[in-house]
This record gives sequence, C-alpha cells and structure tokens, in this order.
Amino acid sequence: MSDSNHETLTEVRGDLVLAALCVGQFQAPCQIEADRILVRADEMLIRALEALGLSLAATVESFTPAPLFVPETVILEQVSRSIETRRVATHVSRFHGDEPEDEDEATSAQV
Repeated sequence: MSDSNHETLTEVRGDLVLAALCVGQFQAPCQIEADRILVRADEMLIRALEALGLSLAATVESFTPAPLFVPETVILEQVSRSIETRRVATHVSRFHGDEPEDEDEATSAQV
C-alpha cells in the first residue's frame, strides 16, 4: 500500500466496550477490530480515553472506519427529509364524569 492511504490514528486497547461507548459519545470515526479500536481522535477524546484508564498509542496505518460514520452533509440531508415528512397527531381527552357512556343512555336519561 502507498503512504497516501495511511493516516495518523490513535490505537485504543483495554476494555473495548468502554472504549467504544466513549468513542461513540464523541461521534468519532473508528475502526473496530478484535483486540483494538483505531480512532481518528481529537485532544478531548484522547483525554477522555486516558481518564478511563485505556491504553493509547499513536499509529500510522490505513483506515477503514465503521460504515455508520457518514459525512455530516448526508446526515443533515436525511434529517431535513425526515422533518418535511413528519406529521404530528394530537388527541384531546376530557373527563366525562357522570355522563352516559353511549347515546341510548343519553336519550333515556332525558325522557
């Protein structure tokens, strides 16, 4: 592979479930493997991962992030389409108290 396919990443080892939850909170692109997570991390995410006691190391490798990380423009487009088609239905209920349950009872009560 050529160096153009490689980028500087953060390798995370340790409790990978905890690491994945943390990475997900930051919505950072990541590549999940059996024994590590590669993440494109900013300084705040690195601090959070360190605070959790995870093992971090800088590495230069090719990166194939999980497919659920799509460009922000795609997400915004999907959200805008969702808002356009969203319908709101309301139902107003009221306390009926001593009112008859059906029309037959209402007419017999008036007679």
